[in-house]
Amino acid sequence: MISVICSVYNSSEYLDNYLSYVNNQLLREFEIIFVDAKSTDDSLKKIEEFQFREGISVQILRLEERVPIYEAWNKAILVSSHDYVINFNTDDKLFRTALISYATYAHAAPHIDVFYTAPFISIDANHSQITTWFNYSDANIKENMLAGCHVGPFPLLKKQSIIYAGLFNPSFTISGDYEMWCRLRHYGYTFMKLEESLGVYFQNPKGVSTEPTEERFNENVRQDNLIRDLYK
Repeated sequence: MISVICSVYNSSEYLDNYLSYVNNQLLREFEIIFVDAKSTDDSLKKIEEFQFREGISVQILRLEERVPIYEAWNKAILVSSHDYVINFNTDDKLFRTALISYATYAHAAPHIDVFYTAPFISIDANHSQITTWFNYSDANIKENMLAGCHVGPFPLLKKQSIIYAGLFNPSFTISGDYEMWCRLRHYGYTFMKLEESLGVYFQNPKGVSTEPTEERFNENVRQDNLIRDLYK
């Protein structure tokens, strides 16, 4: 029922933890699709040599060039085998109950297009130093969505809804997920916020949207403002 999608580029320092988080999921059967954007470290080797438990189906897309993260997500979505997809980044953590909880909600509420959770926030890559718990607002409300990205990391998405909406727009190199959530809400797709936390988001200083440079901050603001203008 669920395909996990994972964009990989020189992610070796996170992969030991990440692969363990995937392998320990309580959901008995699911698929994971790795999209390797021509890593130059041993990321691909670690993935290829890892012994996934029975019940986990693995696909590896080996790209010949580095691509934006949202383009990598699109490639994974289009080859995924199941009705729902979840992006799970290599530097984040999903609790063991995450996928089985999402699957239960999806089964109980098949009319929902996006399920999202209230994550814990960590300042270290091992997810042991929790700084806060972020309880997002209702993403179905236009004013909430225009105020900021109220879906957060690792949401569960109905695959066909993302495809019908036109997939992620890679031109938004930092805010492509935010643009997608605004687009889905604009088109009348529905969201459900889960009150419980299903994982930990790493506030990565080297992340696409969290790198602490003035240039990255200004570009993030520019893209977010453009998205608000599009969907106001």
